[in-house]
Amino acid sequence: MNRAGQLLIRADGAEVAKEAAALMVDAMQTAIAERGVARVALSGGSTPGPAYNALADARGVDWSKVHWFWVDERCVPADDPRSNFAAAKRDLLDRIGAAASTVHRMRGELPPSAAATTYEATLCAKFGVSRERALDLDADGRAGLSFDLVVAGAGTDGHTASLFPGTGAVGHTSSLVTDVEPGGDLEPRVTLTRPVLVGARRTLVLCRGRLKAPVIRAAREAGDEESIPARLYLDARPGSVTWIADRDAEPRDSIPPMGI
Repeated sequence: MNRAGQLLIRADGAEVAKEAAALMVDAMQTAIAERGVARVALSGGSTPGPAYNALADARGVDWSKVHWFWVDERCVPADDPRSNFAAAKRDLLDRIGAAASTVHRMRGELPPSAAATTYEATLCAKFGVSRERALDLDADGRAGLSFDLVVAGAGTDGHTASLFPGTGAVGHTSSLVTDVEPGGDLEPRVTLTRPVLVGARRTLVLCRGRLKAPVIRAAREAGDEESIPARLYLDARPGSVTWIADRDAEPRDSIPPMGI
């Protein structure tokens, strides 16, 4: 099986959002049918917003059985415009009337290390597993808990979630959640770690724009994860990862790989 996962190219951002919403519905319906609940981890950034809007208009999902988590968060208050939680609340959760008991946000207003520790405890409680069991990684480095769906992206520097290149974060496997200092003028972050991301039952990686073409190309080829953390999806569950990109982001042979 192709370790890189499926790559779907759609005409534009609107079509990327439509495709992503349809696949999200399918993943949630499958989880509810098989396990009675769907546990979904959401990302921030500009690309997922239209997909969340499209999902809010979808039919056929019992929203009372969907629990919402986050892939990563900036260390800002929940009502800050930069907050990933605030964006998802606006684009999706408020529109579907998500019950407070189904929304499990990262507490970006806490000190970064405390936010990470608190969220790890939240994951263990909501998944019903001990920390020891959750961190008993299998032979492929996957955690002992599995999201039914992760909605992710990839930055122009090759980061995914808040696992930034050059920070060592992608190699962090001793916890389910960690804090990260991206550097530059970026805020500290809290993020799910590699063992959690590669263990998801279904992952959608959404990308738009020509600057993402070399990233997609690099991330779908084996190599150093520290330089391109999005390569971690090569070790995800077989058949679980789908990349969805617009035509501008389609990797072509004429586009040089990153670093050249």
